[in-house]
Amino acid sequence: MDNPKYIQVMRQVASDFDGISHELFQVASDLERMDQYNPQQKLFSLVRSAEVSSVTLRNLTARTVRDDTAPFYCEVADLLGIKVEETHDWLKISVPAILPKRNQRDNQAFLTRPLRYAIMDYLKENPMERFGSCAICIVHNYDAALGKRRIRDYDNIETKRYLDVIESMLLTNDSGLLCTVLQATRMSDRDSAEFYLMRPETLSSWAKNHIKTTTKTCSE
Repeated sequence: MDNPKYIQVMRQVASDFDGISHELFQVASDLERMDQYNPQQKLFSLVRSAEVSSVTLRNLTARTVRDDTAPFYCEVADLLGIKVEETHDWLKISVPAILPKRNQRDNQAFLTRPLRYAIMDYLKENPMERFGSCAICIVHNYDAALGKRRIRDYDNIETKRYLDVIESMLLTNDSGLLCTVLQATRMSDRDSAEFYLMRPETLSSWAKNHIKTTTKTCSE
């Protein structure tokens, strides 16, 4: 691993993380000094930078893995809190909180690659047929301790990249004629998102268990 380019990229990533840390400390300082300061855009920018740097570091690390890289990415998925669970009625895929819609230049591999490997790992241990027709219900969980003003309209939340991965691996076809997508919001103990995949005839049972409590907690 004495390749000059490899070492150069490693040092660049280290420098990028150092810059992110410095800017985040500055945001915290500005919040203390200015009551009306809104850090949203700056924080989004730092998230983008951190994701790009994290993916670059992952790729550098993957080059040191001499065997199959799947266990490495599955461990990343576990660290990120990505889980695939199956019950009798539906398949549940849990991921970290989904950020608002982002630019095309933003990194897509930060969560989608670990998500893909997590699903692959699950299917390896639990083979299943792809859904011919399917209902996908997305629940956006918001940390109740941070308040309800953070709740966003569904058309301002980036779900397509997640759905593209899920549909490509678990559905035979993602046509609107065969796939129904619903979304709901729930206050919780942390920010996260859950994708429930089920046969269309199971949708009413899912809605009965989730929609009523979700609506109640958000309107109180």
